[in-house]
Amino acid sequence: MNKTDNPNEESTNKDRSTAIPKEETVQSPHDRLLNQTLQQIDAARTLLAKHLPSEVVEHLKLHTLAHVDTSFIDSNLRRRFADRLFSVQVSDEVVQSMALKTNYVYIFVLVDHKSTDDPDTLIQMLGYIVRIWENALASRQSLVPIQPWVIYNGVGPWRSSRSLAELIPVLESWRRYVPALELAILDVSRMSDNEMVGNPNLQVTLTLLKYGRGKDLEVILRSLFEWLLEELSPQQARNLLDTIRVYVMSVNPIVGEEKMSDLVTEFWPVQPEPGSVADQLIKKGEAKGEARGEARGIALGKKLASIKTIRILQSILDMPESQDEEFADKSVADLDMIIETLRAKISNRPRMLDE
Repeated sequence: MNKTDNPNEESTNKDRSTAIPKEETVQSPHDRLLNQTLQQIDAARTLLAKHLPSEVVEHLKLHTLAHVDTSFIDSNLRRRFADRLFSVQVSDEVVQSMALKTNYVYIFVLVDHKSTDDPDTLIQMLGYIVRIWENALASRQSLVPIQPWVIYNGVGPWRSSRSLAELIPVLESWRRYVPALELAILDVSRMSDNEMVGNPNLQVTLTLLKYGRGKDLEVILRSLFEWLLEELSPQQARNLLDTIRVYVMSVNPIVGEEKMSDLVTEFWPVQPEPGSVADQLIKKGEAKGEARGEARGIALGKKLASIKTIRILQSILDMPESQDEEFADKSVADLDMIIETLRAKISNRPRMLDE
């Protein structure tokens, strides 16, 4: 491989949807939220530019940042974390000074989704890195540097070892024979609000990771919605609100479905879109000659609210969302039964120790 070869050339020439394996299992709402954001290369680029250690960033050509397929990583390793692997070019000066065979390096973003820091993270990260190098050797590619990076949003500060030297004490005379690894950790929970910069998706993600589990989330959401109202079109906001709603419903026991719906409606009054469920229900009622008035409005509102709740619960369970036509002949009572069934599934899910 010459120095201009991209170690991810095959995957970058494919449709972007193939760069992130479908079978990758996300283990927590925090993972889902950050992974959705990192799938957007502009948001990922801004995150690295603003928050990766400066001594690393100064040598990177971030405009070349691209996703790398991680499907080759063993499933028993991959399922531990919501990982993101990126390739990016380093400066020509670095290539020349270190006589690198390629001008690409890997940035490995590891999302720590635990409520407390994990003393095993160093060993697990090392396993990931070795697996990436093994895959490169098997593919007859050059070995390239890998910069590991942990994004952590635990309630308490990170207190576990950040380097193998801390984790595994060795004699000073032995150090040259023992592998060394030190983790760069972005502690989102202790970031200042002024540091949460970037495009709207990235700013929303960092804000939710920091405040999502807090008792003052309603106040934070109001401030966030006021900002989004100024920054985004209604359609752009609507797409982002779905992500916010699912995350909040998954992690915050204080802001419930009703409060969340009230907050959204306060800033973005609901109006039926042409061809939407609401639009179809209204037209169906008019075709049957149903009486117009308050009673009809209340019934319609209940049905739409139930449909919205079903979709939220399906998202939390990682289920495909039901399509509009599936609700056309359902009564409010039918929808309530579906809601109860979904809630029971959520209640019966095995609780994860690290969430």
